[in-house]
Amino acid sequence: MSQPTPTAQRRPRWGRTRRGLKWGFRLILLAMLLYAAIVLVGLIPVNNDFEPTADGVEIHVISNAVHADLVMPIEAAGVDWRERFPAACFRGDTADATHVAIGWGDRGFFLETPTWADLKASTTANALLWPSDSCMHVRLTKLNYLAEDARSVRISPEQYGRLVEHIRSTFVQNGDGSFLPIAGAHYGQHDAFFAARGAYHGLNTCNSWAGRGLRSAGVRTGWLTPLPKTVYWYLPDS
Repeated sequence: MSQPTPTAQRRPRWGRTRRGLKWGFRLILLAMLLYAAIVLVGLIPVNNDFEPTADGVEIHVISNAVHADLVMPIEAAGVDWRERFPAACFRGDTADATHVAIGWGDRGFFLETPTWADLKASTTANALLWPSDSCMHVRLTKLNYLAEDARSVRISPEQYGRLVEHIRSTFVQNGDGSFLPIAGAHYGQHDAFFAARGAYHGLNTCNSWAGRGLRSAGVRTGWLTPLPKTVYWYLPDS
């Protein structure tokens, strides 16, 4: 009896491999289409009756190519953020800051990517593909330091209170109510990182967190905002 040739022996294995690759590609394509559908449906706005408050608290939303921040006056409507973020939290002098920028995001991405040169594919994949730990980034700043793609809106003191509660509830707090800093974690002289609640993933991103804050305050925005820019899709382009 003749023995099968090496080529004949390899064909069934290659066939199974090819079928596996086809199924893998189909699953990836299906996941991408499902994600796109969820994002598109999420653009449907909520709080459609929202009207800005002419003499209210002006807040700003930054959503650049990757990350989103909520920016608020350091002191407004009875809320003084310096009580939550004392000078000792920062390495530099923040006495002349007028606003605080706060963002929630993936802990690994935040702490391991201080600059774009430090970006790793593994860090990005871990942040987007499965739930991961999160943290808060806080920066004391001035309005003229905000990014050009920031947008602003004025909300009532009551609405601002709901936004503040959304932000406060995301921080991990000590027994005395103070926020828990991440020791030695800074990008520069005027920022700091803090422990946070919640898991980060592709449908729960920094933009999602900012969008939930706006929705809790009654501001018109999409009901799901995981992608950059979607968080302020319905804010005026000032």
